[in-house]
Amino acid sequence: MHNESSSALKRRLQIVDLVRKDGEARVEDLSGQLGVSTVTIRSDLNYLEQQGYVVRAFGKARYNPMLLHGAQQSPESDAGTRGAGEAHVAAAALRWIEDGASLFLSSGNIAHRLLPQLVLRQGLSLSLHDLGMVTTARQFLQSEIHVTGGVHSKDEPGLIGPAAELGLLSHPLDMCVIVVCGIDTRGRVLARHPGAARLYSAAVRHANKTIALAYRPAFSATEGYPICNLGDLHGFAVNHDLEPAVFDLLSEHELRVDRKADGLIEFARA
Repeated sequence: MHNESSSALKRRLQIVDLVRKDGEARVEDLSGQLGVSTVTIRSDLNYLEQQGYVVRAFGKARYNPMLLHGAQQSPESDAGTRGAGEAHVAAAALRWIEDGASLFLSSGNIAHRLLPQLVLRQGLSLSLHDLGMVTTARQFLQSEIHVTGGVHSKDEPGLIGPAAELGLLSHPLDMCVIVVCGIDTRGRVLARHPGAARLYSAAVRHANKTIALAYRPAFSATEGYPICNLGDLHGFAVNHDLEPAVFDLLSEHELRVDRKADGLIEFARA
């Protein structure tokens, strides 16, 4: 069952990539390229349409145009494409993640959407503090999985506290991948919860590199709990909805636009 789930996920990711590059693709062509039946392709396209990646019409699948114009989406269209948008932000992290890497993943929708995509990487070692993500990782991935330990609070998304920090520090980390909810006027990335912010801060200090992911992050002097400075990040992937002041802060902390595509902006340390 595990291998079947991984195989289907890899194939669906390939379909998204093929449709995105060409704009559209025929069912028969996808069947021939991927070596599976047209019935299987149609089932995959049904799933991808439900997730907001593609739009189907007359034996073809077209890349969802709303994903190409993230900054121009209305609230109504965003309600239908947010999940796919978060998955695209998550996918941006893949180019920083190498085979054999040891990773800490924060909690949050984007991090959870990144987990199945990690099937494209081999020999990973994952440290997690969100028990729901542990379940997903064990379903899709053949990776070494470490649970930080710690205590669970009804007000927090995962395990937190001193024991969680000790569990985190007990394994080396090549990379820390954190989902952030905003950036403050002092140039710090923020978490929604104080316990998670403290744990993520420890992860940033412990890891060799840190990547932040965000979907429509808030820009505020008062909301959220600081994790680290923008200057501590090696990469930052976000959708296009950024205020000019945020661009200025990123530039001040030597994070430059590295790539723009599919409704995303990816920043990398200069």
